[in-house]
Amino acid sequence: MIDCTTWKVTQKANCLRFVECSLINTARSVYNIDMNIVPIFVPHEGCRTRCTFCNEYSATGVRKLPDKEGVLSTVKRYRGYFRNPEETELAFYGGTFTGTGRQQVYLDVAEELVQKGLIKGIRFSTSPEQISEEMIAILKSTSISFIELGVQSFDDDLLKDCRRNHGSREVYEAANRLRSSGIDFGIHLMTGLPGDSEEKDIYSTKEAIRVGASSVRIHPLVVLKGSLLEYEYLHGRFAPQGLQESIEIIWKMYLLILLADVKVSRMGICIYGEQIENVVAGPFHPAFGELVRDRLMLEVIRRCSKDIDRHALKLDRKYKKWFTGHKRAVLERASGEGIMIDFCDDGVDIDIPFYMKLIGEEILGEAYAKT
Repeated sequence: MIDCTTWKVTQKANCLRFVECSLINTARSVYNIDMNIVPIFVPHEGCRTRCTFCNEYSATGVRKLPDKEGVLSTVKRYRGYFRNPEETELAFYGGTFTGTGRQQVYLDVAEELVQKGLIKGIRFSTSPEQISEEMIAILKSTSISFIELGVQSFDDDLLKDCRRNHGSREVYEAANRLRSSGIDFGIHLMTGLPGDSEEKDIYSTKEAIRVGASSVRIHPLVVLKGSLLEYEYLHGRFAPQGLQESIEIIWKMYLLILLADVKVSRMGICIYGEQIENVVAGPFHPAFGELVRDRLMLEVIRRCSKDIDRHALKLDRKYKKWFTGHKRAVLERASGEGIMIDFCDDGVDIDIPFYMKLIGEEILGEAYAKT
C-alpha cells in the first residue's frame, strides 16, 4: 500500500518528466533538427526594454533564473531521456542572451559541458543590435552552433511601435556579420503586430530569406497576461488577429520560405500546460503549424483538381498524411468545395513541389518572383 505522501511525490515526478519530454519535442521542432536539445529558460534576462507584446514569465512559467548548478543538473537529467545522449546541444531560450550580464557565466558552464563531452554545441536567441564585431569575436571562441535573431519584422515603424531596441538596419548588419563569420543563424518573425499588414509580413519573409537565414520561425501575436498589449486590448485600443485571418497570411509566408529552400523551424507560439491560461486573446492553437500546412495543402488540392479537371481524386496512399489534415480538415474543406478525395494503393501521384511553385507564381505573383 502506497501512502499519500509517496503517491504525491511519484505523481509530481511523473508530471515533471512529461513536461520535460514535451519540451524536448518542442525544442526539436523549433530548430527543425534531429539533435537532442536541452532547454534552459532565461526569461527577460539581458533585455533592455520590455516589448509591448512580451511577457516571457507568462509564456514560460519560469520566475527564477538558473545558476551554474541548475544548468548542470538540467543537462544531466535530460540526457537520461535521450536514446543517443552523445548528440545533445544546449539551448538558451528567452531574453536577449548576448545582452545579459550572466552571459559569460552561462557560456563558461556550456563550454565546460562541451569539454566533458556532455553536449556538442550551444544555441541561443538574441536581439540583432547585440551582434557587434566584438560579440562575434567572443562567440567565435566558443562552441556556438546556432543563433536565432529575434527580428519580428523588417518594418521600422512596426519595430518602433513595439518598443524594439533595433531597426531593420541592425538586422541587416547582424545577419551580415554572422554570415561572414560562418555562424549559422535563423530569424524569428511575428505577424499581427499593431499596424501590421499582409504586405508587410510578405516583405519581412522575403528579407529573412534574402539575408541568408538558414531557418525562419513564425508566430502570430497573441495577447499575453501581464504584457503592455493586454492593457491596450482590455481598454479597446488593440484587437489581435483571429485564427483564420492569421493562417491566411502565414500559409503564404510558409510557402515563400519553402520555395526558397529555407527551413521553417516552427509556426505558432510555443506555450504548454498551465501557461496556456496566460493567453488573453489572439490566434493561439496548439496545432497552429499543422493548420497552416493544411491550408497550403488545400490550395495544392484545388490547383490539382483544376489542372486535371476532376472533382473526384483517387490519390496514392502515401499522400494521406498530407491531404487528410488536422482532424480531417483538408478532406472536409475540399469536400465542401465539391472535391472528393480518396486514397488507394494504385492512386494518382501529385507533384507537390510543382503545384507549390505554381501557387507561388499565381497567388504571390511579384512577391514570389523577387524571392
